[in-house]
Amino acid sequence: MQTRRNLIKQTAAGIFAAALMAPGLLQAQESFTFSLADSLPTTHYTYDITQEWIKLLEERSDGRIKIVHYPAGQVASAQDMLDAIQNRIADIAYLPVQYFAEKMPLATVGSLPIPELQPSVEALDRAYLELGKGILDEAEMRDAGVRVVRASTTSYYNIHMKTKKIEKLEDLTGMKIRVGGNVQQTTVQALGGIPVTMVPPEMYNALQNGTLDGTVFSLPSVNSYKLDDLLKYSTNNLNLGVFATYFAMNRELWESLPEDIRTIFDEVGEEIIAHESSVVEGLSEEYISKFRDRGLDIYDLEPEVLAEITERLNPIREEWTQLYSDRGLPAQEVVDQWVALLKKHGGN
Repeated sequence: MQTRRNLIKQTAAGIFAAALMAPGLLQAQESFTFSLADSLPTTHYTYDITQEWIKLLEERSDGRIKIVHYPAGQVASAQDMLDAIQNRIADIAYLPVQYFAEKMPLATVGSLPIPELQPSVEALDRAYLELGKGILDEAEMRDAGVRVVRASTTSYYNIHMKTKKIEKLEDLTGMKIRVGGNVQQTTVQALGGIPVTMVPPEMYNALQNGTLDGTVFSLPSVNSYKLDDLLKYSTNNLNLGVFATYFAMNRELWESLPEDIRTIFDEVGEEIIAHESSVVEGLSEEYISKFRDRGLDIYDLEPEVLAEITERLNPIREEWTQLYSDRGLPAQEVVDQWVALLKKHGGN
């Protein structure tokens, strides 16, 4: 019987046969075709941002870079993306690091709730990209066989509920809340909820059939997965961290590329951040208005409730740091750099 990995490899080999070129021929023609895989649906708000990134790469290289994009899990599921990069099933792939906490735990620092800071999406993206090409590259990415070429973060995560309005912490007790990984799991537990780890495409049915009572998510993502059809209540001033992700390239491939091609990837990876942050922040405002018009109650928690939430969440950073420091990892240095980079890029 074929294993899932072998099936993915065989399927991808057929998909990419026309797109991939032999290394020697690539060098001779000075053109490079890269396969790009992600698991997000084409209806997701990030699809157009990724298309803009591809466009910039191809234009900046005068056509020497060509990206063949395979979205919506055509090549691999979200949980298989790291395997896809490592085994050249895809040259570049979307890397939701929360799903790979055991293999690259330090990269999950981006999801830590830091209530005392309120950085913009642009500050988050710039800080996370710099972290991924700096200390995380040395600590995890090289060993994982990948090289970061782009960072992407959501706007702040809030709590979105199907039937119960959360106005005080006691309201979360026993509620089944979808989370995207280990840090969000700890966050929801600290607030009294029951975390349920689940990939986004499964959320609609889970909310519909009662497997979930709510989810921790960003407003633009609520729209992308059409969860507003089911949800009734959303907090609007709660910072439960963000879902921070990378787009990464196979490391061996990266190191084989000419310096000018690598420079283009790095420059465009920085350049796309301003566009992405503008889109994400604009969509957040747009969807607040849209959802309210449709009857979704989007509201602010009272200051005393926020203070209690902050008190409960602050220890998570220390626990995260201690957990990975005990494994011999530079967790404290990563946290310190993350906070410093957020401030450097405009977090306050």
